[in-house]
Amino acid sequence: MAPILVTARIVCSSKEARATVLSAFQKIVEFTQPHEPDVLRYVVTLPADDTTETVLYMIEEYASQAASDAHLATQPVKDLITLFTTTSVLAAPPEVHTSTVTASKLCAPPPSPSTAPAIVLAHFEYKPDTVARALQGWAAVVEYVREKEYWTRGYTVGKEKGKSCVRTVETYESWEVLEKVHLKSEAVAKNRKHNGSDRIGQGAVRVVAVDGFLGREERSKL
Repeated sequence: MAPILVTARIVCSSKEARATVLSAFQKIVEFTQPHEPDVLRYVVTLPADDTTETVLYMIEEYASQAASDAHLATQPVKDLITLFTTTSVLAAPPEVHTSTVTASKLCAPPPSPSTAPAIVLAHFEYKPDTVARALQGWAAVVEYVREKEYWTRGYTVGKEKGKSCVRTVETYESWEVLEKVHLKSEAVAKNRKHNGSDRIGQGAVRVVAVDGFLGREERSKL
């Protein structure tokens, strides 16, 4: 069974509310990392161009649907849900996207949030019935970065459930690597040529990890 990738945009009602939410996520990280080996990645991030101090993004990856379900049943997650549903910390319901992972580059050891890796969350919407072909192009990108871009420290592609949409989570050693190496690579050009005409929408946000873990070293060596 393919891993499951979950990304979420959370807008809090104030910067003080975001601090409360970040504290709740920290408790989840403290529980999840040692106790849930099938939670492959759990990362708390903030926008790189943070201006309002109210927004955060979550990146979560699970080995299976069962691992995701088990995670939701843990006490720290239940406490977070209670915080969301019984207080005014949120300005709006979280925007959550769930995808099935179709290709991924893992690196060993995974980067640490303390090194402030450059992370991009992107999505690409396609014409109906063209996603399967698009995923072939994205698989080629992953293969390229796996072989030729050491400083691209992670690259995950997923098909969003129920939509004609591909989502990527990309981790780079620095923003310079993204701008001067990856975006100018032959792989990106070939992918754009392969399925660019089928794209009907796209978007991306740059974020920086502030808590959690970007992978599990023992899994990346498999």
